[in-house]
Amino acid sequence: MKKIASLPLNKQKDATRPKMFGVSLLELQQQGLSKNGIPIVVWNIVEYLTQHGMTQEGLFRVNGSMKTVEQLRLQYERGEEVELVKDGDVYSAASLLKLFLRELPDGIITSALHSKFIQLYQGKCEVKVSILLRAFLQENFIQTA
Repeated sequence: MKKIASLPLNKQKDATRPKMFGVSLLELQQQGLSKNGIPIVVWNIVEYLTQHGMTQEGLFRVNGSMKTVEQLRLQYERGEEVELVKDGDVYSAASLLKLFLRELPDGIITSALHSKFIQLYQGKCEVKVSILLRAFLQENFIQTA
């Protein structure tokens, strides 16, 4: 009898469910996976870390449990309600946030804005940096009409 190789259930993709990791910020916004222009996963993690992780030393330096991070990621990917207080810990939540940001296709600073940031850094003009940062935030995190 031949064994048929298949992906484990947690690795199989459901085509009807929108992805949350590895997609652009704009795509998340278009799919309704943003809250006030911020991806829901980022919103939830930052809210949780603000309440529970601000006193933890090395919050983003210490890695969380890989198993917990993967379980939390799968919950978000399946569209389940994620309760970080119950299902995670501050280090795993911080690791999940780092993973989300690392998997953004364009990163937080898109390739379109990258050269502008370099020019501003070289010019060291604080007013221009403030204006560009505001434009960046509006483009990526604040919904426009």
